[in-house]
Parts: sequence; structure tokens; C-alpha cells
Amino acid sequence: MNKKVQQIKWLYLSAFLLPMLAMAQEKDKEKTIDEVVLVGYSKVSKKDVTNAVSSVKAEALKDMPVNSAAEAIQGRLAGVQVQASEGSPGAEVDIKVRGGTSITGSNAPLYIVDGVQMDNAMSLLTPKEIESIEVLKDASSTSIYGSRGANGVVLITTKSGKKRATTSINYNGFTGVRKIMNTLDVLDPYEFVMYQYELYNKNGVAADVLAFATRYGTYNELYNKYSNVKRRDWQDELFGREAFNFTHNLTVNGGSEKSAFALTLNHVDEDGIMLSSGFKRSMVNFKYDYDISKKLKFGFNARYSRSLIDGVGTSSTGSQSNNRLRNAVRYQPFEGGSNIPVDDFDPDYATNTNLVNPLILNQNEVRTNRSNDLLLNGYINWNISKDFTFRSVIGYVQRDIITNQFWGVVTSQARANADMPIVQLDRSQSRRITNTNTLNYTKKFGRHKLDVLLGQEIIQTDGESSNTYVKWFPKSILPQEAFSNIAAATPPAGLIQDAARTAALPPDRLASFFGRVNYIFDNKYILTASVRADGSNVFMKGNQWGYFPAASLAWKVNEEKFLKDVSWLEELKLRVGYGLSGNNRITSYLWANFYNIGANNGYVFGTSVTPGAGISTTQANPNVKWEATVSKNAGIDFGFFNGRLYGSVDGYITDTKDLLVLAKVPFPGYANQFQNSGKTQNKGLEFTLGGAIVNKEDFTWKTDINLSANKNKILSLGSGVRPGQDYYLVQSGGIGGFDFIAKVGSAVGTYYGYVTEGRYEVSDFDYNAATQVYTLKAGVPSTSAIALGARAVQPGDLKLKDLNGDGQITDADRQELGSAQPKFFGGFNQTFRYKNFDMSLFFNFSVGNKVYNANKIENTTQYLYRDNNMAAEVADRWRWFDNNGVKVNDPTALAALNANTTMWTPPSGQYILHSYGIEDGSFLRLNNVTLGFTLPKGSLEAVGVKNFRLYATVNNVFVLTKYSGYDPEASTRRNPLTPGVDYSAYPRSRFFVTGVDITF
Repeated sequence: MNKKVQQIKWLYLSAFLLPMLAMAQEKDKEKTIDEVVLVGYSKVSKKDVTNAVSSVKAEALKDMPVNSAAEAIQGRLAGVQVQASEGSPGAEVDIKVRGGTSITGSNAPLYIVDGVQMDNAMSLLTPKEIESIEVLKDASSTSIYGSRGANGVVLITTKSGKKRATTSINYNGFTGVRKIMNTLDVLDPYEFVMYQYELYNKNGVAADVLAFATRYGTYNELYNKYSNVKRRDWQDELFGREAFNFTHNLTVNGGSEKSAFALTLNHVDEDGIMLSSGFKRSMVNFKYDYDISKKLKFGFNARYSRSLIDGVGTSSTGSQSNNRLRNAVRYQPFEGGSNIPVDDFDPDYATNTNLVNPLILNQNEVRTNRSNDLLLNGYINWNISKDFTFRSVIGYVQRDIITNQFWGVVTSQARANADMPIVQLDRSQSRRITNTNTLNYTKKFGRHKLDVLLGQEIIQTDGESSNTYVKWFPKSILPQEAFSNIAAATPPAGLIQDAARTAALPPDRLASFFGRVNYIFDNKYILTASVRADGSNVFMKGNQWGYFPAASLAWKVNEEKFLKDVSWLEELKLRVGYGLSGNNRITSYLWANFYNIGANNGYVFGTSVTPGAGISTTQANPNVKWEATVSKNAGIDFGFFNGRLYGSVDGYITDTKDLLVLAKVPFPGYANQFQNSGKTQNKGLEFTLGGAIVNKEDFTWKTDINLSANKNKILSLGSGVRPGQDYYLVQSGGIGGFDFIAKVGSAVGTYYGYVTEGRYEVSDFDYNAATQVYTLKAGVPSTSAIALGARAVQPGDLKLKDLNGDGQITDADRQELGSAQPKFFGGFNQTFRYKNFDMSLFFNFSVGNKVYNANKIENTTQYLYRDNNMAAEVADRWRWFDNNGVKVNDPTALAALNANTTMWTPPSGQYILHSYGIEDGSFLRLNNVTLGFTLPKGSLEAVGVKNFRLYATVNNVFVLTKYSGYDPEASTRRNPLTPGVDYSAYPRSRFFVTGVDITF
């Protein structure tokens, strides 16, 4: 068994299971209350839930001093993967429920905040304002949301005030500092220059030999000159600053006899560890509820948030062309070596190496991303009678995004534009209006309980965007001057500016009708059935309506007579469910041909381009219809010792058919078309367990763990492949060409490349002493065309495995190299309280997933350039020169020279994916440690303080992993087919925090 798996299992046993066994010895018992959960348009007792629902309450989040709600729930919900794409301020967070169902579309769940749909909810909410988060995971629970529930539904309830409560003021503020966790090891100055000596002198070209001596010196000078030279650690200089954070949360709530209110204010000012990067957010939220009468209530919620993300990061898209991380890793590691000082821009070095001093480049690239988010929603609740309740909710959500980018004179963009700066101004606005009306009937009669819900909902989404790309600014202009005065750009004679591009987001309209029946007999047997009809303008008439039924059953076994008197058994419930949910997440009106307006279709008028119209490259498809997901779920909930031990186990099978896939088409003038093509399947098990191990008056110890295993598989690719094929290849957009494969029978996100077989040794060659030429022996496959840029293979070169045995290395010698899907993942939390002290430790883990370390491939490949630094392992490469700087050609001497080296010569061909870059991404992370102290009750009541708590926290404490990159959770791609790619990711940091929580 894998050693890492054994370590994690042992930690799990020692930290959790063994103490659990001791719980039975404890005599103290705690009484549980009837917990209520939100399951879609209404609340039910947790004991009556028939579906697969995971829940997190405010109590579990209170010790998490983080600024993102997504960070706060990471590892806390079974079946829910939360993964930050990288470590930059405001970085995107991916949340997947039960593996996700789509191949080319979004796998993001639906977010409902206080009854209103929001696309970016987790980035707008702070953990302190959340009352509860419920995640609906199976279709028997999500189908009530129809077309929007295929990837799970996240229901978020924010805190409200309380009626008949005195006004309470709570301030929670924390400050802290972030530090980079680790850096990538690179060659030191002497190792670097010795590698360059080999590159310049290996082929004996006189001009290259002279160029090396001019730039670096003669061989006899190298050791004295570069073993003591001042080393420049560019990663530390660019990412090594102490990044401070200041976060303030202020909550005021209270109520009168008929009303309740809650006001929440939040301000975040956070530096990034990378120079010139940071995140700021100011948010206000106001909730108000009022009882007009005993039967009629209304309320509203107003939320406004402004955020600013500064900095260009390490890559805007993660592609090879704009990998800024490369400059920090591969720029020469010392001062000198050129006629231009290292802290000045060297145009010749930039041209010859494709590198710019990372500090200078960072000063010449500016990006600000501003987001304004508005949420308005109101409700009216009418208790028509004892049994009937009507509720209407209306909501409005608006998001405005303003992105300004500046490229100064040293950037590649400006150098391709007469060394003149460039500005890009992007603007977008999206708007959504929702209205939901429900009628609820609840009745108890004898041993029967009936709950019937009828509802109707309409949703409309629209928006627009603009893009302005302005070239030829004066070389001396400052970024803010350029942003505010684009008229300062003057095209040279005979050249013209690009016209601004505008686009409208096609209106997305959805009309829905739904109903649900919940029937309980004798408090033992529960039936829940629902159906929803969705009509969407995404599809053409005839395909617009989708119908999504679901049903689930539950049996409270503990309520049976034969278990009724078992004192230690509190809950034992069996559940089964079946349901259908849908997906329509594609752009509206793709069933018809439309014309796109833009500069690419325009014509020249004066000194600018007037936009014109051209037909879309996406071919219309009037036959496209709803994507459908069928989910089957079986589970068991249990509780023992009056709530001292509790948990659940779920197993599921989720099949998705008629996948909405953006397929390539062979029709002239068109690049692709949306089609219903393919099937996927997810099978999995989920396990949660928690309890109070010790529950004394002065000391408590509680623990919770969740463990999830999901197996994803493609069942069909439909018309997305050529006849007779069951796969197609995918490009991640990084460095390895077609480096993923979508194949029937394999998981979504499967890496595809060559198998590394080490290096060629002297024994693989015939040697001609007269010409001093090495020639591959007959039958030894050559990597020349694939890895070496077509040059002849030499001893020490990268060797790839000939999988098909045809004696040559070709595209046919690629194979599947694993996937980003873990075998299992989860988290466990330990909380302790001793008198007035409290402590919590939270771990999350993943086992069995692979990571595509594209940085590692790039940093061990020469590609086209010399004078690039390399990864530290290149120091152990094959050597051609002895300790006197003399080239060794004799086979015996050459083999002896390399007897103790293990690395191959960095390849000079195109970047390719081979198994050397696929690493085990398993990890165990201590995500959070918090230690707090609360003053005894009444200590400060004289000055109006009801509660006073001081705490200290460390986030991202340590990671146990064999992964060699910055972080095993890095994933810089947004395409579901290409997950787990670590390429040019912003490094993760460790966060040290101190804070105070005061209630007046």
C-alpha cells in the first residue's frame, strides 16, 4: 500500500477513531435539539429529510478568520470539493458536488442566497454573516430546481436579527501577515554558468565559444567568479514580501415586538505576497423583517459590495505566451554577465532568452479589476389559514466589472508595438431578475402528516460588455494617465487604432412551475415526491420545455417498536432516492444564426476601424435540447448516546446524458457547434461521522470527519468523435500540445503523453572514433523528432518508451498517464474547550489524484533559448565536459564521467508532456489552527461588554505531500476536461492571524 495512504490512515485513526471508541465510557450526555435544514423553498426537520444533504452551521465557521466563504467550507462537506485555483488575492475557487457532470460546460453548482440566485455567491459572502449552508447533492433534492440543479445546489442563509431582542453590536477584527510557503529550487550561479558553458561550447562553434567568453569569462575564471557572486533569488524578491491583512466585521442586530433587523459591514485590505498585488473589499448588508399582522409578514435584504484586485499575477490565462512566473524562475541568478546591469532592462537579453527581469516586468504591467455587486430582494409571507401559507420572493442581482490593463515599454506586447505602451479597458454588466411564488399546505391528521408545496418562478438574465484596446501611447506615460486619457495615444503615420468592441449578452429567460409532496406516516415512513417544468429560451420552440421528476423514501427504523426502548439509539434512518435534473447552461439563441459586430469584421474610416458585422463561427443547431442528469442515491443516518455520536453514509450513481458539448464541425466558415453528444457517470460513497468525545463542565472535545470517494467515467462521446473512434484529444493551453484525452471508459480530465524512460546511455550507440560521432544502434528507438527538435540523438538525451514496439517514437507512443480525480478526499476537525480557553484544528486531505506539473516540464527543457536558468535537478544532468572544461568524447571516459549523474540533458525541442511531469498530488494539510481565550462572563458588563474573546490563528500551517511544485491543489485551467494543471500558478502562502471578537 502507498506509504502516503498509510500515513493518512494512521493520522485518521489516532486523531479520530480511537477517541471515538472511548466515548461509550463517558457518562455525561448532551441533549440535542431538533435541527432544521433548508431543502429547497422550505425548511424541514433534519430527522425528516429523505435526500442527500450536507450542512454547515455558523458554529462551525466562527473560528475561521478568512475572507472567503469558500475557504471556510473547504473540506467540511462530504462529496463537495473546494479547490482554489492558485494563491493570488481574490483567486477563483472551484466548487464541485459529486465530481461534476459536464465535459465542456460549467460544473459549478447553483447558489441560492436568501432565496435569490447568485453566480458568484461565495466570493461575496463573509463567513461571519452566514447562518447556514446546505448543499443538495442528489437529484431527488436538486430536481426541485430543475434546469439549474444538475451540478448540485448550495443554499445559503445569512444571519437575521431577532424579534423582541435588545440591540447587540458585535465587532470581529483580525490582522495578520502572509508569507510564501516554499519556492522552486533552481541552479545557483556557478551551476548556471557551467550549464551555459556546456550549451555554448558543446558543438565547437567558434562564434559561440567567443560569445560565452565575452559574456561570462574564460573557463578558468568561472569558479572564482561565480561561486562567490551575489546570488539573486528572484522568487524571493518577487513573492517574498510580508503581506499584511486587515479585516473588520461589524454586525448590529436586534428587534422590537414586531420587527427584526441585522446590519453587517465588512472591510478587507489584503496585500498579496507578490509585489504590486492585493485585494480590497467593502461590503454592507442590511436585513429587515416586519410583522404587519399575525398572518402577514414582509422583509427585505439589501447587499452592496465593492472589490478591487490589484496585480497582473503570474499569468493572465496560464498559457506559455504570458507565463510571468518563468521570468522569476529562469532569469539569470546573479548580477552581471552582460554589458547592461541586471537591474536595468536588457533588450538584447530579452530577445535572445524571451525573459525580462521579473521586478522590472512587474513594474511595467499593471492590472486593476474592480467589481461592484448589488443584491436586492424582498419577500412577503401570508399565513392564509392555519394550514395554508403563501410566500413571494423577488430579487434583483447586478454585477459590474471594470478591468484596466497597461503594458509598459519592456513588455513583449509593447516591444511588438514600436516599444510604445498599450492599454486595454474592459467593461461588463450582468443583471438578473427573479420572482418566486409558493403556496404551502401543511396538515396533521391522526398518524398522518402532509406537506404540499406548489410554486412558480421566473428568471431573466441579460447584460452587455465592451472592450477597448488602445496602442501607441507615449513611452513616458504612467498607467493611471493612460487609463484616464486614451486620447494621448497617437497612431504613427499610416496606422490606425482598433475600434472599441461591444457585445450584448443574449437575454436568458426561464419560466418554471413546480410542486412537491411530503408525506409522513406514523413518524416512521416518509415519502417525498416532486416535479418541475422549466421553459427556456436557450432552446428552439419544441425543445424549450424540460420536465424533472424525483421521488425519495425514508424509514425511521429507530421508531419501530423493536428499537423504541433502546436507550443508546437516537436515530437510525434509511433513505433511497431517484431523480432527474437538467442543464441549459449555454448561450441563448444558439439555435439560430446571428451576426457578430466587431473590428475584425469592420472597415477603415479615417484613423480608426469602424466595426462591421460577420456571421458567428458557432454554427446554429435547432435540434439542441436539455442535458439530463439521472441520480440514484441510498443512504443511512445514525445517532447514538443522545447526540454524542452521529453520522451518515451515502452511496450514489449519477448518469448524465445528452451532454451539451461544444463540438468541432467540418463545415466551411464554422469552427464549432453546440450538440447533445455523450454520456458521463459518477459513482461514489460518502461518509460522515462526528461526536462529543469528552463533554465535561470544564472540558469538551468534539470532532467531525467526512470522507468521499467518487469515480468518474465517460460512457459515450456521441458525435464528438470520428466514426470508429472512442476518444478525442484536448489541449490544456499550456506547454504540452494535446496533453489530455477524453475517452470512453476513462475519467474526465485524463492526462495523455509519453512515458519517460530515463536517458540514452553510451551503450545505446555505436561510436566512430575517426569522426567522433555517436550513432544510435539498430533497434533503439529515437526521440529526435518528438523531443529534440529533429537533431540527432546523443548520449544523455531524454529517452521515451516505445509503447507499440515499432522501433520509433511517434505520436502513437502516447498513453493515459492518470487523472486529476482523487480516489478519496475529505477533512476532519477537532475542537477543544478548557474553561475559558478554546482550540480548533482543521485538516483536509486528498489521496490518489495526479497533478500535471507543467512548470517542472518547462524548467527542465531548454527549448529554443540559452541563458535561461533551470530547475535544480538539472545540476545532476549528463555531462560532456570534465573538471578541466575539456569535452569528453571517448565512450569509456564519457560513461565514467556520468556514472553518478541521473538526469538527462534538457531537451532542445518543443515542450511535450511525458510522465516525468505527472506527480502524485496526494496531501494532508493542516488548514487551520486557532487558539482563543474568552473572558469570564460578566467580567466587563460594567462597561457594556457582553463577550470578549481574543484569538490567534495560523492558516495553511503545513502540507504533507510528495508533490514537488508550489502546491498540490493548484489548478490553473477552467475547462472541465483539463483539471489539475499546475502551470504558472501564483504560489500559496501561510497566514498568521491575531484577532478580537467583542459583543456589546
